[in-house]
Amino acid sequence: MTNSTPTHAPVSSGSFLLGGRSAKGLFTPELFTEEQRMLRQSIRDFLDREIHAHYQLFDSKEGIERGPALLEKMGEMGFLGIGVPEAYGGFEADFRTQLAFGEVAYAAWSFGLTIGVQTSLGIAPLLLYGNKAQKDKYLPGIVSADRKSCYCLTEPTAGSDANSGKTRGVLNEGGTHYILNGQKMWITNSGFADLFFVFAKIADDEKLSCLIVEKDFGGIRLGAEEEKMGIRGSSTRQVFFEDVPVPVENLLGERGKGFKIALNVLNTGRIKMATTVTGTAKRAMGYAARYASERQQFGQTLDQFDAIQAKLSGMAQRIYAMEAIAFRIGGQIDDACAQLIRDGMDPQQAEQKAIASYAMECALAKVHNTEADAWITDESLQVHGGMGYSAETPIETMYRNQRINRIYEGTNEINRMLSIDMLLRKAMKGQLPLLQEATKAHQAIQAGNWLAEGANNERSYLRNARTLALAIMALVGERLLPTLKQEQQLMLALSDVFTELFALESVILRGEQQSKDRPELREALTKLQLVHSRGIIYQSLRTIIPRVAEGSERSQLLDALLQLEGAGMVPVIPTHRTVALAVQEAKGYPFSS
Repeated sequence: MTNSTPTHAPVSSGSFLLGGRSAKGLFTPELFTEEQRMLRQSIRDFLDREIHAHYQLFDSKEGIERGPALLEKMGEMGFLGIGVPEAYGGFEADFRTQLAFGEVAYAAWSFGLTIGVQTSLGIAPLLLYGNKAQKDKYLPGIVSADRKSCYCLTEPTAGSDANSGKTRGVLNEGGTHYILNGQKMWITNSGFADLFFVFAKIADDEKLSCLIVEKDFGGIRLGAEEEKMGIRGSSTRQVFFEDVPVPVENLLGERGKGFKIALNVLNTGRIKMATTVTGTAKRAMGYAARYASERQQFGQTLDQFDAIQAKLSGMAQRIYAMEAIAFRIGGQIDDACAQLIRDGMDPQQAEQKAIASYAMECALAKVHNTEADAWITDESLQVHGGMGYSAETPIETMYRNQRINRIYEGTNEINRMLSIDMLLRKAMKGQLPLLQEATKAHQAIQAGNWLAEGANNERSYLRNARTLALAIMALVGERLLPTLKQEQQLMLALSDVFTELFALESVILRGEQQSKDRPELREALTKLQLVHSRGIIYQSLRTIIPRVAEGSERSQLLDALLQLEGAGMVPVIPTHRTVALAVQEAKGYPFSS
């Protein structure tokens, strides 16, 4: 992985819960290199011409029909190999460059999914786990789109519980091929795919393996194109494998390690989705801002009304946080990968490990950003009023398309619970001093000297919220750890607390790093992030406390929560107006990249 920007000492996954992070070394969109900006502009120009100008076509099966030829055109222009070594025809870029590319490329209506699978889920298994022979054989074709690829994990009875899949491969008598039988569903790009990464159990194995399956092997049958609420221009079919002979050399990675491959590939998919929806959110916000600047009611344009200004300002606040979160993680992955390579690790293994090490943050980012995108798209439609509900407007299509984002790559509920599970695993292995810090925080709450004060309202709130959250985490670990997997409502609420702590810290650090660039606007966005995060943290902790504490201990924690909530009020209305003015001037999101 070639780095286009300097790397810094990596920070540990989950360390945002322990505090002390400075803005030094943080990667944000403001730090894009000229090369990254040129890459974004070139793909933006291509998509404006080929996709955005004809978005209605990609809300129908005509978009599916156009997909293969468009992929090939992108392959000719070098857009499908971002992050792939030059030896295989790619553009060897670091992870943050892949995210910078993906924010623009994957936000291309239904065709964004087609691109996303070809360049992410449909290439990452091979890129991260393939041997040299497999890469030599398949990577150049995927990069050029001579081979279209897809990722086959989900089955009718195996969704979130992917390891319960029934698809199996049995070694033939000669020991030369696995005979593959089974069924997969919701497979994007399957209608025109030449190459299938299939997760299946071999013989009587309890755990999945991954097989590289060519359509030309024979025995592959496709179901009809699914009729979907949105993303109608994306090919989605069931795939049936009927005695498909797969050469034994097409086993990807190690036998029985397919679930590990699937999880790490999904980690890349989750963080890339976090940037994808940042791109779609910007487009939705742009539609709202432009419509509000043109539509007149009661003698003035909509964007002169206070209520509309608050909506536009809220969109900007959420996008600012979405960018801060996703690109922060991209930078951390690059830093970790570079350090592992400096320590002597093979680059392919280093990339695997670096991505896996931030699995928790990838899950949090996927949840936060897809839900922010859903809110922005919904509010954009609301700004359009009745016109937004009309199929003649692009926001109606976007509204239907975005709904899937909270379901695939692991539902948001699954990702919330996974984030807590991964965090606790790190703590139990001694990789993060979480439980020790949680115990200290609980002792501070009991002593009544836990509130930290400071001139910076956002920083002091973040420190105090972190302390209270850790104190409650100590009680969760002490009293509910053995049965925590059954405490799903508690895990969901706890994940929301940690997500908002991560989001608020990311926004604060971004503002500190870029303090000389439009400081008033950045300060306003940070204050609005504080208001937003504080509301979610308050409600989530209010849900958790009665489950983990009783009597005087419960009263003490609820009193502490009230102290936290009451510390430092933000003048919300004038702050919204400050941000709205910048949105009006830009006719959309006020920062360009």
